[in-house]
Amino acid sequence: MKKLVVAVALISLALVSCKKDYSCTCNTTGVNYYDSNSDGQEEAHPYGYTYNIKIEDANKTQAVAACNEATIKGQDGQDTDESSCKLSK
Repeated sequence: MKKLVVAVALISLALVSCKKDYSCTCNTTGVNYYDSNSDGQEEAHPYGYTYNIKIEDANKTQAVAACNEATIKGQDGQDTDESSCKLSK
């Protein structure tokens, strides 16, 4: 009985200690179309940037799932964007 209690305590401690803070590094790229020189024609204007998302008090499986949820594609008329996130810590 004592061995069982110790084993359960060790497993519980291991599960609690697995939770920590993680972060996702996300890259966003896209193209916006607008008339930048007032000639009546819309031109393509590509852009890109990187940002981080902090994930607090999670295990690795939860952190990976959160990064996957932050991976999106969008379109508004001709304008497009795509964000791709990966676990970075």
